[in-house]
Amino acid sequence: MPWDAITAIATTISMVAFVLTAIYIRDELKGQQKDRYLTITSDLYQIWQNRDFMEMQAWLIHKLEETTWPEFVAKHRCDYGEVAFHRVGSFYDRVGTLVRLGFVNEREILATIGGYAIAVWNKIEPLVHEARRVENSELFTDFERILPACRECYVPTLSKNVPVSPFAIDQPEPTITVKELKRRLDRQQPMTLIDARHPDQVKDDPRTLPLALCIPADQVEERFGELPIDRAAVVYCA
Repeated sequence: MPWDAITAIATTISMVAFVLTAIYIRDELKGQQKDRYLTITSDLYQIWQNRDFMEMQAWLIHKLEETTWPEFVAKHRCDYGEVAFHRVGSFYDRVGTLVRLGFVNEREILATIGGYAIAVWNKIEPLVHEARRVENSELFTDFERILPACRECYVPTLSKNVPVSPFAIDQPEPTITVKELKRRLDRQQPMTLIDARHPDQVKDDPRTLPLALCIPADQVEERFGELPIDRAAVVYCA
């Protein structure tokens, strides 16, 4: 067999071996990444579902009364309150760190724990900001970074910065800015637009947003069943 043919065959075999090796290594890395992800998320959920952790989280959400750091320190230094503050806050801070480093997918984990993270932050936020000035300037910074994503996962139809209060009886009225509405319309996100002006107002100025339904404000509740349930509804009256 000519030497050139032998060289060509050897080169082809080498290339095939290289490709197969690369595929094998890629699959091995994917498997390792999957195993690492499962291990990390399993450990996180094990901590989050722990009874002691849940009780501390519930205490912060429902029983914490102090709104300033000096008041909190005076009443809870070295007792259950301070332990709950640091244990629960540190847990969500660690989640934020893992998200920031790309070890966990924020949407997958925050869809489960995001509402609790928001509720905890709503209670401890003023304490955290004051504690940063006097004790730890980096306290729960990664916790704070994941809050926009928490809100988006908790209420997907709202924008990232809409205030919500999970587990509270009184909820703030959800709103959307004109800029955010335009962004969604430009991206053709499915939504129901409701022009809630009085018929006389519509008659005086018939201009309205494309595909908007004209339902007067006093008829929205009565005609609620006409609205699609698989998309957000945006009501405007001006």
